[in-house]
Amino acid sequence: MVHELFDLEYWKTVFPIDRLHETFPAYPYWNDLGDWEVTSPFHLVVNEYLKEQNLAHEQKGEGFPVDIFVWAYGEPKKREVTKMGGLPYFPASRPWPQSAEGEPLEFLAQICFKDSLDVCGSLPGDVLVIFAKPDQRIYVSVFDDDPSVLHFEWVSIGNSPLVLPTDLPPSKLNVFPCYGAIHRTTEPIAGTKIGGTPSWIQEEVSVPGRFLFQIHSLAPESLLPYPFINVPSRPVLPKIEQLGVYDPWHVLGLPVGWGDLGQVYFFLDGDKLHWVAQCS
Repeated sequence: MVHELFDLEYWKTVFPIDRLHETFPAYPYWNDLGDWEVTSPFHLVVNEYLKEQNLAHEQKGEGFPVDIFVWAYGEPKKREVTKMGGLPYFPASRPWPQSAEGEPLEFLAQICFKDSLDVCGSLPGDVLVIFAKPDQRIYVSVFDDDPSVLHFEWVSIGNSPLVLPTDLPPSKLNVFPCYGAIHRTTEPIAGTKIGGTPSWIQEEVSVPGRFLFQIHSLAPESLLPYPFINVPSRPVLPKIEQLGVYDPWHVLGLPVGWGDLGQVYFFLDGDKLHWVAQCS
């Protein structure tokens, strides 16, 4: 395995479904439990419980295998894993991508398919590295029909030297660094995932090619323990307003967020990637 495996049985002991009310009495959303988009361990525990109880909403593709990601903060031990922000798995010998205007693009995220070949099939490489224009409006402009907003590079895992932190251009996006632990499950489930079917937020859209993966907005569960696998609690920062941010996470970087908690769906048509974005 390339990715760290998400230990569902362990996290069921942290968030015991039969004792959630008494364990976390102050949590305000007990009446809204549903098939939430997965960022934090709690989300996946609830999703899998509802699936077991046959309470999750029926969706197209129910029962199809899928790899979902639960997020950890910071840099992983293995550069090649699925991640957002930080250091990409990108060969030092390869030219750094640029925009049509000659401006260096920024690393946004990467998806590693090495552990998911049985659900996604043959691909041009092991890791898809995603670059974006260095502009905060990327999270809105991704909804436009502008193919220059994102740039893709396929990379095969090997022993070639990788880019160093000093090789990266100055960051304007300041993407919150995090990486995914992988969990094999079945549809329906929403979040950042490989395989299965698109978790459409709005109406279904016809896109050329086959559905490959989707990236959801990073939305950690901040009112319960472990918003991230390796972070026991939400950071507490006094006088957040004076820091010029509205959420403690933004001191550490800007979480990837597509519009209003949206998702971007990626389809592979031959060797060409197409995407469409939706939000609430």
